[in-house]
Amino acid sequence: MKSCPQCNKSYPDSEMFCADDGAALASQSGPQSRRTQLVTQAGGGEPSGIECPVCGGRALSPEERVCAFCRAQLRPGAAAPAAPAAPSAQSVTTARSAQPPPGEQTFDDEPMTPPSRATGRALSVAGYSLAALAALAAGAWFALHVSPKGEQANLAPSASPSPGAAVEPMVALATTPSLQVTGESASDPARNQDAARKLFDDNKAALLDHYKHALEGDKTLSDGMIATLRVAPSGEVSSGAVATSTNVNPVLDSEVIKEMTGWHFAPFGGSSVEVRYPVVFAPDPSSEGKVEAQLADKVAHLSPTEAPEYASAPAPYASPEAAPGAPAAVPGVAPAPPSVASAPPAPPPVAPVVPEAPAPTVPKKPHKHKTKLASVAPPKPSLLEQVQDAMRGHKELKRVKAFTSGDTVTLYGKVFDDRAKSLAEQVARNVPGVGGVNNTLTTDTSVWADEESRINRELQNVGLGKVTVKVIGKDAYLDGEVSSDAQRDQAVTITQNAAPVRVRTNLIRVVPKGLF
Repeated sequence: MKSCPQCNKSYPDSEMFCADDGAALASQSGPQSRRTQLVTQAGGGEPSGIECPVCGGRALSPEERVCAFCRAQLRPGAAAPAAPAAPSAQSVTTARSAQPPPGEQTFDDEPMTPPSRATGRALSVAGYSLAALAALAAGAWFALHVSPKGEQANLAPSASPSPGAAVEPMVALATTPSLQVTGESASDPARNQDAARKLFDDNKAALLDHYKHALEGDKTLSDGMIATLRVAPSGEVSSGAVATSTNVNPVLDSEVIKEMTGWHFAPFGGSSVEVRYPVVFAPDPSSEGKVEAQLADKVAHLSPTEAPEYASAPAPYASPEAAPGAPAAVPGVAPAPPSVASAPPAPPPVAPVVPEAPAPTVPKKPHKHKTKLASVAPPKPSLLEQVQDAMRGHKELKRVKAFTSGDTVTLYGKVFDDRAKSLAEQVARNVPGVGGVNNTLTTDTSVWADEESRINRELQNVGLGKVTVKVIGKDAYLDGEVSSDAQRDQAVTITQNAAPVRVRTNLIRVVPKGLF
């Protein structure tokens, strides 16, 4: 038996608290399990009385207001039990001795009523979500504090060009200098700047084809030229010329003028006009501004009386003979007319030819000896042929080409270095009859140096300033150091996209930076 230390009311051993004041009961008899006592008192069946809504225990008396096992209220509106007094040392000792023996289950050992399935699922989802958010936050903090500064910007998609991106050459009209139309009918809708620009846009695809063909011989070729066309009232182009260009290339000049003189403007009842097209040929869109600036500078220093670099006229308008004092004709290149603005004059009428009476024939005396055949002297080679023969005598000048205008020789093409460029000019000057040499040769070493400079700029822009490059021919050699394997691969991609080269040797060292 147990008793309440406050009101001394007796209770069975199965009770834990006083039903009146809620005080912990003290044991008066030997330990006995609550379950066993309840079953015994109920006659071997389940205990009777009010069932506790919290722990499931049953009260022995219907009048009890507080559960004797967990102190929960058994009836709605029942007064709350008074706070239990602090148990004495004797009561604590007694309570400990009243614990049931091992292996015997009591109401205290029974599991609590589990929460509902929906509530458990909601709690599980909320827990997993909080754990995932915490992991993401930790990963972001680690990436920001461990990654080297500047490397995140270097690995951004905009920092490096996409591998394999095709770079196409382009042809366009420059804005400075601008397209010009001069003449009395320049303001007519059939001849104004809008009409001239539309005609260029409709036909620039053919100009681009000629430029691509020229790029097959020189991948770095770029040119800005002023092409002038003389347009007749019928819409036909009577003559064309290259007034000036940033890169003298007779082959490209001739192809461009030949193509443009075949254009057809709309016919109208006005007078002839002259159209000046500022054409820019660039290997890629990023080089357009540079070529346009070079053309503007060239035009600013162009003399109004300076002869065009190249001129031609279509077959119906070409003069059959060169005018007196005109420079010697170049094979494959039509001679320049005295003025691009005026077509060659029509030939004078030819008087009818009256046949003369045949002269009387005088019989020749037979020769006593056998007649020897007269030797015919070979024709003297032209000045251009002599220059070309002189160049073929030096194996380092086999890529040099030339054309002549009077006694002036223009050299173009490519040699290895500046020494070979000077040699080509000296060989041309030593040819008899050469009065002047215009040396426009390019060198392999200068092209390689330009490619190295371009690659180094791209590497600097993405933060790989410790990487160096050496270009020899179509091969590139990388050296220096980076902080990760990703940067090492990025340097290779940038090098091969910035210039028409392939990385032959990669000596870049990976030196990881400190974590903090």
